[in-house]
Amino acid sequence: MQALAARPSGAPFLRITGVGPSMEAIKETGRCLTELAHSLHIPFEFHPIGEKLEDIKPHMFNRRVGEALAVNAVNTLHRVPGNFLGNLLAMIRNQAPNIVTLVEQEASHNGPYFLGRFLEALHYYSAIFDSLDATFPPDSAQRAKVEQYIFAPEIRNIVACEGSERIERHERLEKWRKLMEGKGFKGVLLSANAVTQSKILLGLYSCDGYRLTEDKGCLLLGWQDRAILAASAWRC
Repeated sequence: MQALAARPSGAPFLRITGVGPSMEAIKETGRCLTELAHSLHIPFEFHPIGEKLEDIKPHMFNRRVGEALAVNAVNTLHRVPGNFLGNLLAMIRNQAPNIVTLVEQEASHNGPYFLGRFLEALHYYSAIFDSLDATFPPDSAQRAKVEQYIFAPEIRNIVACEGSERIERHERLEKWRKLMEGKGFKGVLLSANAVTQSKILLGLYSCDGYRLTEDKGCLLLGWQDRAILAASAWRC
């Protein structure tokens, strides 16, 4: 929004659609975005869809003629059941988006065997908690909330749930590449400006354990020598 507001020709009309199973949470997100857009003098509209990703249909987006479409999926696609994911990606492709951005945890927590998932989770979340140790003081209330409401439920779901109850099915970047390419998407190199901005933002933290690396045009955020997040961009 800040980049749009800074355009010499003025900001274009912006419409964001938020999708999620909790309509209350989606509307709260919309309220925050609306306040931000108002402060930046951007003509803005928020459209909430209170559905699971696998249940959304094209007509729910209320698309308008001439709209440019960008799809931004951050830590969400891995929760779509495998038998629905292909149809969801095909539906997104059929909407002819100008760009699709995908951010997912760089981990393999979707194996069929408990031991493999347990060991992968052990190494992955060890890196996560090491990064928290270096970033937050031990008595940080923010850290406690992150651990309690984000990472604890993730770990419990990965190692203690099976079948439809296991929703945290993280996959590595290479698997996402195969899935996206299999549905007709082509990878887009992240711009040098995006990489530079990411490095600037990372430099604001007083911790030198984080690493940013590039992999075939994708961006990986890591802690020490372990990648923990992967960002990629796609077009039809």
